[in-house]
Amino acid sequence: MFWWCQKEPSFHGRKSIYLRCLCGNTRSASPITYKQDINTCRNTPMSKQNIKDYRQQFIDQGYAIVENVLTPKEAKKGATILLDKIHPESPESYAHIWGTRRQLKTPQHGIPRIARFATHPKLLEVISNMIDGPFRLSAEPIPVVTFPGKVCGNLKSGNWRGHTDGFSNTPFLEREGSFANAWLAFADIEPSGGAMTAIPSSHYLIEKAITEPKFRAEKEKNNVYTAGSNLEGLDWNPEEIVLKAGGVFFYDGQVIHSASDNMMQQPRLVCLYNFTQKGDREKEVNARQTIHERFNSEHLKMMDDQMKQLVGLV
Repeated sequence: MFWWCQKEPSFHGRKSIYLRCLCGNTRSASPITYKQDINTCRNTPMSKQNIKDYRQQFIDQGYAIVENVLTPKEAKKGATILLDKIHPESPESYAHIWGTRRQLKTPQHGIPRIARFATHPKLLEVISNMIDGPFRLSAEPIPVVTFPGKVCGNLKSGNWRGHTDGFSNTPFLEREGSFANAWLAFADIEPSGGAMTAIPSSHYLIEKAITEPKFRAEKEKNNVYTAGSNLEGLDWNPEEIVLKAGGVFFYDGQVIHSASDNMMQQPRLVCLYNFTQKGDREKEVNARQTIHERFNSEHLKMMDDQMKQLVGLV
């Protein structure tokens, strides 16, 4: 297993989808059995087969879930920090765009104590199996709280709408293994609870569609997809990405996705950690020179040695 505390660490490496723990167990129908499964998973090493399973899920669907990365106590600590720092009226967030969803503007307004979860041993173990070879944290983590209310529609009403995070000129299968966009959940994300919602395997359809100049030009102006979108081959079957507190989910920005309305009383509490494969010496030198553009300067000053190594500062 990968552990941060090695002497000289190096970073190697139905509308709701099922949940998978680090050891590969899927959620049982019985709550009692599931609780037993969770307790077993906390002390079970990740097998090569299970690693293959969730990475293959990411390749196939454009997103994947790994449960039980943080302990309940660790997740609760993160939840407390988020709710203490982010409020419905937070002026440092993109409040006007996302309804009740509050995403801090980074790197200006990161939360160092939340960013520190990037060095968690189990999270790094998972990342080391999503990225081939050495990696680093590429930008200030992005804390997000979705309070109860409307965001981008919901599946029950049929008015959910999605988007992609721009377009890549590199085929997904060539990019896969070089990055990991990891959303860490600090509280349970239940159905209708503001979950990220995504259309399985749509990243391949988008990859094909953007080769058509007219389509690409249109979507670069208005990158929105709805049930009525006329995209050849698209099966409009959006799924909510739900998971327990302490779990992590990965996604590719080119899969059709978006936030959804939070129709529950519990805020959705997550943070996005972007990891990237390390490059050659020249690339890493360039990355170090631009690090203040991607990380909060005050945060960089207060980082411990573990965090400095993870971001590529040393």
